[in-house]
Amino acid sequence: MHAALTNDTAPATDVLVVGAGPVGLTLAIGLARAGVACRIIERDREFRTAGVRGKGVNPRTLEVFDDLGVVERILDRGVLNLKLRVYEGDRLLQEVDPGAGNPATPDRPYAGMLLLAQHQTEAVLRERLAEYGVTVETGTELTGWTQDGDGVRATVRRDGRSTRLRARHLVGCDGGRSAVRKLTGIPFLGETWDEERFIMASMDVDGLDTDHMHLWNHPKFGAGAMTLVPMRQDATWAVHAAVEPDGHGELPAPTLDTFRRLFAERAGLPGVRMHEPIWSTVWRPTVRVVERYRDGRVLLAGDAAHCQSAAGGQGMNNGIQDAHNLGWKLAAVLRGAPEALLDSYQDERLPVARASLAATSAHHRTAFAGNGAGALTDQFRTLAAQGADLTGLSLDYRGGPLGRDLDEATGVRAGDRAPDAPCATADGTPTRLFDLFRGPHFTLLTFGDHPGLAELPATAGLRRAAVLDPDGHAARAYGLRGDAVVLVRPDGHVSLTGATADAGTVLDHLRTFAL
Repeated sequence: MHAALTNDTAPATDVLVVGAGPVGLTLAIGLARAGVACRIIERDREFRTAGVRGKGVNPRTLEVFDDLGVVERILDRGVLNLKLRVYEGDRLLQEVDPGAGNPATPDRPYAGMLLLAQHQTEAVLRERLAEYGVTVETGTELTGWTQDGDGVRATVRRDGRSTRLRARHLVGCDGGRSAVRKLTGIPFLGETWDEERFIMASMDVDGLDTDHMHLWNHPKFGAGAMTLVPMRQDATWAVHAAVEPDGHGELPAPTLDTFRRLFAERAGLPGVRMHEPIWSTVWRPTVRVVERYRDGRVLLAGDAAHCQSAAGGQGMNNGIQDAHNLGWKLAAVLRGAPEALLDSYQDERLPVARASLAATSAHHRTAFAGNGAGALTDQFRTLAAQGADLTGLSLDYRGGPLGRDLDEATGVRAGDRAPDAPCATADGTPTRLFDLFRGPHFTLLTFGDHPGLAELPATAGLRRAAVLDPDGHAARAYGLRGDAVVLVRPDGHVSLTGATADAGTVLDHLRTFAL
């Protein structure tokens, strides 16, 4: 697998992205906007237009989409904080409003979970990627690769013919059955819960209120007994049900007859009629994480690196945030930053994956037990499960190699998510911090006077922004105790804080890993 890369006529690019789901598309957008030449291949010939997986977009992922310039398109297609009705049989137990108690604030502009089918998210991201002149190469399957110190040579199959592609880096975003991961031989540690099965489908349903999700609890199956979720953009319903083998060990097929039978047994609401599924599948929980995220010039992201229970809706979100973390680092290394910067990708993201797997597994066991409805509705109400922050907003990389706090001038620490805040530029023009951050650059925020920064040269990849804070929103969000400097990474995490940072300190910090 590691034979030398030889000179040949294979087309060359900086990064080859394998897999065009939300993770691969997010990575490709981040690379393309940074001026990195990339190609993105997808084994399937047709883009998905149906399905019910990956339908919850959390607030931190919405912030990633804000940074990528697509959040308004995403919000226009989805539904934020859809209310939930919980039943036992035909009896309504409770109604939950997940937006209650979770309002948007100046520092957290996106509150709650956005309901949007994954294929809709992918369509928006493909549209954005095309604006950078990059299109997905469908019907193209990775079959092998070799690498050396200069790059990777990949073999791909398209229309029955094998060709070679050369790239300086290859990233596997190709899902839980990742060909990239299997070809690297990286162990995928964990287990599959074979004792649990769920059937899922997209279908038309008559007779249910589309302003609510509908969930049926059951003494045996917990909150997984039956769930119907209106997918408004598709004008369909996502239907989920827990199933078990019959006396012969056979699972019921995800057919219309099966769903109608289970609904009659577990829900029994009159006047509800299901129609032939547009899409259906059988799913079982898989809880696995890779031993490492990198093999030389080959890296993994998303489900290729970690798979988890759907409880809490974190799988796609974690993968998109993997890609956002990795994209700017690859771009920096390709510009000449130390290769060791790529080691920080695993250092930062592997602990996140492990913590998320532990939390969602615990929540799954609680939600899909006999007391499941209460546990699951608590999730919708508080956006917290077994100590995990389902919003993603509290995630941090504190103590990592890319952060430095010079003093106690700020409450926000290096590694933390950089909050948003309405503010103004030095000339008084109203703006918000997220507008200043948007793009592939570092952002140096200065609050107050900092003569020591006067000699800071214009440096590619660094934007300096003197911030006026007339209403105090930034001071509250950042815990400012006076004048301060905050350096924000391209992925929206704080890298440096201090009251007295000068030009030399800032440049020395950046040169250690990025510029």
